Amino acid sequence: MIFRDDMTIRKRLLTPSKAHVLMVSFLLGGVGALLIGLQQSLKTAEASIRPSLKVVVFIQSTIADADAEKWANALPAQDPELESITYISRQDALQKAQANPALTKSLLLLHENPFPASVILNYRDSAWMERPEPALAIKSQAQVQEIRWDPETRSVFRSLHQWRAWLMRLSAFAMIMLAVWCFFGIYRFLSMKAPFAELFIQLGIGLIGGSLAVATWGFALRDVGSDAALYSPAGISFWPLATALMAALATFGWNVTDEN
Repeated sequence: MIFRDDMTIRKRLLTPSKAHVLMVSFLLGGVGALLIGLQQSLKTAEASIRPSLKVVVFIQSTIADADAEKWANALPAQDPELESITYISRQDALQKAQANPALTKSLLLLHENPFPASVILNYRDSAWMERPEPALAIKSQAQVQEIRWDPETRSVFRSLHQWRAWLMRLSAFAMIMLAVWCFFGIYRFLSMKAPFAELFIQLGIGLIGGSLAVATWGFALRDVGSDAALYSPAGISFWPLATALMAALATFGWNVTDEN
């Protein structure tokens, strides 16, 4: 009796159809984990350079500090892409320079404050992505003496941002295709009026495939070391497991009708 039950279990589980479900759910679950890892890596790299995305505007030294501050505070009204501003008066700039031991002796020889007032501007991402220069709107104003920003940092930020956007579009497209495939697969499965016990078996196999994909992904990250946190799947690997479940539903739905 026990031998017969064992043979029945093997007959139900060890079939080409179920091996196909396991393989497809494992592969698509691994792709889901990979896309999550790439997204996290790009997001972390983007966040690391974001503090360097700033524009420093030096104000004409002939303008009094009170007028310079008033002009700086009016900048957000002139440019909707400005997120925040930080005004630095001439006196503040001098005090910061005096805190530098390498400049202290040189500053003592000067009778006047050589530093102009300045404004540090922080722009929204759209300004860095779409404009040839982030501070183009104020570049020609008479109060501006010089504008400094780092084109190389902007170039790296643009590249990371565009790669993230491309990955998000690719992920969305892949999930839409998988959802359509899953819908037709489960529709074919239900139209054949197959027993739901088989469906639950396939879902279990799909979860096994997704779990194996996540475990393989985590094992592969062991050699990355402390940077593994940048790549490990987030949300308790919900996306890879959900992808694997959808793949299991779709694959089994098509296999059932093909077998019949």
